[in-house]
Amino acid sequence: MLASRAADEIYSVRERVAELLNVSECEGVVFTYNATYALNMSIKTLIRKKCHVIISDVEHNSVIRPLEALKKKLGIEYECFSTDGDVRANIERIIRPDTSCIVSTLASNVTGKEISERQLSSIAAQHGLDLILDASQAIGHRKIDLAACPCSALCAPAHKGLYGIQGCGFTVFRDLERRAEFIEGGSGSESISRSMPSLLPEGYEAGTLSTPAICALGAGIDYINQLGLSEIKKRTERVALEIKKRIDAVHGTVLYPSYGSIVSFNLKGLSSSELARALDAHSVCVRAGLHCAPSAHERLGTIDGGTVRISLSAFNSLSEVDKFYKTLKSISASI
Repeated sequence: MLASRAADEIYSVRERVAELLNVSECEGVVFTYNATYALNMSIKTLIRKKCHVIISDVEHNSVIRPLEALKKKLGIEYECFSTDGDVRANIERIIRPDTSCIVSTLASNVTGKEISERQLSSIAAQHGLDLILDASQAIGHRKIDLAACPCSALCAPAHKGLYGIQGCGFTVFRDLERRAEFIEGGSGSESISRSMPSLLPEGYEAGTLSTPAICALGAGIDYINQLGLSEIKKRTERVALEIKKRIDAVHGTVLYPSYGSIVSFNLKGLSSSELARALDAHSVCVRAGLHCAPSAHERLGTIDGGTVRISLSAFNSLSEVDKFYKTLKSISASI
């Protein structure tokens, strides 16, 4: 039956996600529609009473806005740790008796700066805290081992470093028992019950899953396994380095500290959105603005206009860098 084949493929992708992250039980992999949904699910089911939460100072609105909602609903408080200097000391300095959770990205979506999951996991375990990781910008770019660095939940989308398509994301929960209600509906099992199943993944997978997007995620993981994370890292960092050199060579550019597969910059005389539109007119695809991460831009000093961001994958080439450079140089000369 076609339906059975689809169900088998979804389970197979669940296994591939678990294998990629070195998780022994794939039932903890809960499919969602994007990383935002996954983060909302994780935050709102793991943080259920008034408490103190610690987050990084470069978080995306997918973390900040759910916490703001819980601040209004439950009275929680959240506080940022600095990603500069000694991260462990910065976190431990603000841990309080009522601290219950750390929520942190593993790489900034504005600069690509990485935060060590090993260090975060160690701190959370030492202090008995839940740990929710946003791996949106890290997964597919570096090895993440949840057996060595356990967390309460790890969230990610399919369409970025995992080479899937839009419409799929996931949370990998450490515990298989559903902590709290989040969504209700058809679950494919225990249909006679008026409540959602108590165990994962069905306890949080209500309604029809995005089967095409999940299958695409599986194909993306297969590609990563075939090419290898070290090769992906080598390719993206080589292209990123060349892009930075070319940006520096163009009059009027401002290049911000950028790491890994992300490059952020501006061009004096144009807003980030104006520059992005000018590049787009020549089929150079970038993003502009605050990238839904105002805290990161406050640190960069770009909160008023944001930046132009280049996000690289294993498919980007040095010939594309040449085209980008010529286009940027032409735009600069026209101002």
